[in-house]
Amino acid sequence: MTQFDGEAFIQRFNTVWDAHDLDGIAAMFTGDVIFESSFGSKPYGERAVGRDAAKKLAATIFERVPDLHFAEIRHTVSPALAVVESVTTGTPVDGKPYEAHIVDVLTLRDGLIAAKRSYRKAVI
Repeated sequence: MTQFDGEAFIQRFNTVWDAHDLDGIAAMFTGDVIFESSFGSKPYGERAVGRDAAKKLAATIFERVPDLHFAEIRHTVSPALAVVESVTTGTPVDGKPYEAHIVDVLTLRDGLIAAKRSYRKAVI
Protein backbone atom coordinates (compact mmCIF):
# COMPACT_ATOMS: atom_id res chain seq x y z
CA MET A 1 0.00 0.00 0.00
CA THR A 2 1.43 3.37 -1.01
CA GLN A 3 1.28 6.32 1.34
CA PHE A 4 -0.95 9.23 0.31
CA ASP A 5 1.01 12.36 -0.63
CA GLY A 6 -1.48 15.14 0.06
CA GLU A 7 0.69 17.97 -1.20
CA ALA A 8 1.32 16.20 -4.53
CA PHE A 9 -2.41 15.47 -4.79
CA ILE A 10 -3.31 19.15 -4.32
CA GLN A 11 -0.64 20.26 -6.78
CA ARG A 12 -1.98 17.83 -9.39
CA PHE A 13 -5.60 18.93 -8.69
CA ASN A 14 -4.73 22.61 -9.16
CA THR A 15 -2.65 21.92 -12.27
CA VAL A 16 -5.23 19.85 -14.18
CA TRP A 17 -8.10 22.24 -13.40
CA ASP A 18 -6.14 25.37 -14.31
CA ALA A 19 -4.92 23.71 -17.54
CA HIS A 20 -8.47 22.56 -18.47
CA ASP A 21 -6.98 19.06 -18.76
CA LEU A 22 -10.16 16.98 -19.02
CA ASP A 23 -8.36 13.62 -19.07
CA GLY A 24 -6.26 14.65 -16.08
CA ILE A 25 -9.37 15.81 -14.22
CA ALA A 26 -11.21 12.55 -14.96
CA ALA A 27 -8.19 10.51 -13.85
CA MET A 28 -8.48 12.07 -10.38
CA PHE A 29 -12.10 10.91 -9.97
CA THR A 30 -13.42 7.57 -8.74
CA GLY A 31 -15.73 5.78 -11.17
CA ASP A 32 -18.74 6.69 -9.02
CA VAL A 33 -17.74 10.30 -8.26
CA ILE A 34 -20.35 12.91 -7.39
CA PHE A 35 -19.44 16.33 -8.78
CA GLU A 36 -21.53 19.32 -7.74
CA SER A 37 -20.44 22.41 -9.64
CA SER A 38 -21.08 25.92 -8.33
CA PHE A 39 -22.64 26.74 -11.72
CA GLY A 40 -26.36 26.17 -12.27
CA SER A 41 -29.77 27.13 -10.98
CA LYS A 42 -30.15 24.46 -8.26
CA PRO A 43 -28.96 25.05 -4.66
CA TYR A 44 -26.15 22.53 -5.28
CA GLY A 45 -25.38 23.89 -8.76
CA GLU A 46 -25.16 21.27 -11.46
CA ARG A 47 -24.64 17.65 -10.41
CA ALA A 48 -22.90 14.88 -12.29
CA VAL A 49 -22.60 11.29 -11.08
CA GLY A 50 -19.90 9.03 -12.48
CA ARG A 51 -16.51 9.77 -14.04
CA ASP A 52 -17.76 10.28 -17.60
CA ALA A 53 -20.59 12.60 -16.53
CA ALA A 54 -18.22 14.57 -14.28
CA LYS A 55 -15.74 14.97 -17.15
CA LYS A 56 -18.58 16.21 -19.37
CA LEU A 57 -19.66 18.72 -16.71
CA ALA A 58 -16.08 20.01 -16.43
CA ALA A 59 -15.99 20.40 -20.23
CA THR A 60 -19.24 22.38 -20.09
CA ILE A 61 -17.75 24.72 -17.49
CA PHE A 62 -14.70 25.34 -19.69
CA GLU A 63 -16.95 25.94 -22.71
CA ARG A 64 -18.91 28.55 -20.71
CA VAL A 65 -15.73 30.24 -19.47
CA PRO A 66 -12.98 29.44 -21.99
CA ASP A 67 -10.28 31.40 -20.13
CA LEU A 68 -11.22 30.17 -16.64
CA HIS A 69 -8.24 30.42 -14.30
CA PHE A 70 -7.81 29.09 -10.76
CA ALA A 71 -5.39 30.61 -8.24
CA GLU A 72 -5.18 28.75 -4.94
CA ILE A 73 -5.28 30.79 -1.75
CA ARG A 74 -4.89 27.92 0.73
CA HIS A 75 -5.72 24.28 1.26
CA THR A 76 -5.87 21.54 3.82
CA VAL A 77 -5.63 17.87 2.95
CA SER A 78 -5.82 14.47 4.61
CA PRO A 79 -6.27 11.00 3.09
CA ALA A 80 -10.07 11.31 3.48
CA LEU A 81 -10.76 15.01 2.83
CA ALA A 82 -9.29 18.02 1.07
CA VAL A 83 -10.51 21.60 1.08
CA VAL A 84 -9.13 24.04 -1.49
CA GLU A 85 -9.89 27.75 -1.42
CA SER A 86 -9.21 29.61 -4.67
CA VAL A 87 -9.92 32.74 -6.63
CA THR A 88 -11.32 32.10 -10.09
CA THR A 89 -11.25 34.59 -12.91
CA GLY A 90 -12.49 34.40 -16.43
CA THR A 91 -14.71 35.79 -19.13
CA PRO A 92 -17.87 33.79 -19.82
CA VAL A 93 -19.09 33.59 -23.38
CA ASP A 94 -21.40 36.56 -22.61
CA GLY A 95 -18.26 38.73 -22.51
CA LYS A 96 -18.54 40.02 -18.92
CA PRO A 97 -15.34 39.23 -16.95
CA TYR A 98 -15.72 38.02 -13.38
CA GLU A 99 -13.77 37.10 -10.27
CA ALA A 100 -15.15 34.76 -7.61
CA HIS A 101 -13.84 33.15 -4.46
CA ILE A 102 -14.57 29.41 -4.42
CA VAL A 103 -14.11 26.51 -2.08
CA ASP A 104 -13.85 22.92 -3.28
CA VAL A 105 -14.65 20.29 -0.67
CA LEU A 106 -13.22 16.97 -1.85
CA THR A 107 -14.14 13.64 -0.32
CA LEU A 108 -11.27 11.26 -1.03
CA ARG A 109 -11.17 7.48 -1.34
CA ASP A 110 -8.02 5.53 -2.15
CA GLY A 111 -6.27 8.70 -3.34
CA LEU A 112 -9.06 9.68 -5.74
CA ILE A 113 -11.90 12.19 -5.55
CA ALA A 114 -15.15 10.42 -4.62
CA ALA A 115 -17.07 13.70 -4.29
CA LYS A 116 -16.29 17.26 -5.38
CA ARG A 117 -18.61 19.92 -4.04
CA SER A 118 -17.83 23.45 -5.18
CA TYR A 119 -19.09 26.59 -3.48
CA ARG A 120 -18.64 30.19 -4.52
CA LYS A 121 -19.68 33.57 -3.30
CA ALA A 122 -22.62 34.82 -5.32
CA VAL A 123 -23.41 38.38 -6.23
CA ILE A 124 -27.05 38.90 -5.28
